[in-house]
Amino acid sequence: MNRDGKAERTRGAADRIRGVNLSGWFIPEPWVTPSLFAATGASNEAELQVALGAAAYSDRIRQHYETFITEDDFRRMSAIGLNAVRLPVPWYTFGAQQESEVHIPVVDYVDRAFEWARKYDMRVLLDLATVPGGQGDSNDSRSTPESTVDWHSSTNGRHIALNVLERLAARYGTNPNLMGIELLDSPIMSVRKNLMTVTEGIPSHYLRNFYRDAYGLVRMHMGEDKMVVFSASGHPKAWKRFMSSSRYRNVCMDVHLYHYRDEMALDITTPHGLSAALARNRRLIHEARQAGFPVIVGEWSGAAVFTNVSITPEGRSAYERVFISNQMASFAEARGWFFQTWKTEKRIAAWDARAALGTLERAMLD
Repeated sequence: MNRDGKAERTRGAADRIRGVNLSGWFIPEPWVTPSLFAATGASNEAELQVALGAAAYSDRIRQHYETFITEDDFRRMSAIGLNAVRLPVPWYTFGAQQESEVHIPVVDYVDRAFEWARKYDMRVLLDLATVPGGQGDSNDSRSTPESTVDWHSSTNGRHIALNVLERLAARYGTNPNLMGIELLDSPIMSVRKNLMTVTEGIPSHYLRNFYRDAYGLVRMHMGEDKMVVFSASGHPKAWKRFMSSSRYRNVCMDVHLYHYRDEMALDITTPHGLSAALARNRRLIHEARQAGFPVIVGEWSGAAVFTNVSITPEGRSAYERVFISNQMASFAEARGWFFQTWKTEKRIAAWDARAALGTLERAMLD
């Protein structure tokens, strides 16, 4: 039985999370805002700073922070029935200066997000999405899943991550619109495949110890009505008996459910492919609950495999719409979900909530 089983059973429709990620705002990503990277040859924020130089980079990034997400976005989110945002923030949220890089603070813009959330009756899940050295592929290009995972090997990476989490909790922990804090976005975890083989990534014991320490720090500033969220890292079964003592309260597991690039991806234009994708969603959510945690789907999209080259653009949109609505139904055992993402410059249909969710009937979101 889930440790919060009674609460889960009595949770009403009004409390169910129907949210979106605000990806690309504080952690620029080329697939979200290609114009920010245009004519620079850069593929990430560090390369962009090198390509532009510190002064030009600072001007461009400040303009991006000011204009990419505004109060009107929160108004529109609320208008279509969304009630929450998952806000990825970087390890340098409060600013940082290194030998070769200067990181502009984003905390004033986070303040704005909370002001807009209050005005439009929405909740905010703060998500520590980057750490020094890299922790996974959550903020890399969708076409390049391999990424650096050296955070656990850095001399002060752990300290920096814990420090920013505590500062976030101290600043927003009593804010009525704070839903909670996610301690890391989606770190790649090292897992044992067989007796002789262990995959690359962050050792599970390192993550477990970090999460315990982070929980203690954020709880000093944040009441038990706020969630503390950790990532399943793609392996919900691995977390059974984790944080099982009574001192850990309102801890939630985040599963990311994508179907477009791994060995499990199937063509959703076939009945088998569609049913298999939905069954996988339900299985992973069930495994997380069996491990003893309430669950949120922190990221998902309408992106899928289309092997039939004869499908028209209109047909593709129809399949994606069916896939999106069926996925929402498959999340029934979760506390709710956050679509990836609210907006993209190119209005990518499978990833941009304005296109993917904006035309759905309000009842489908509820």
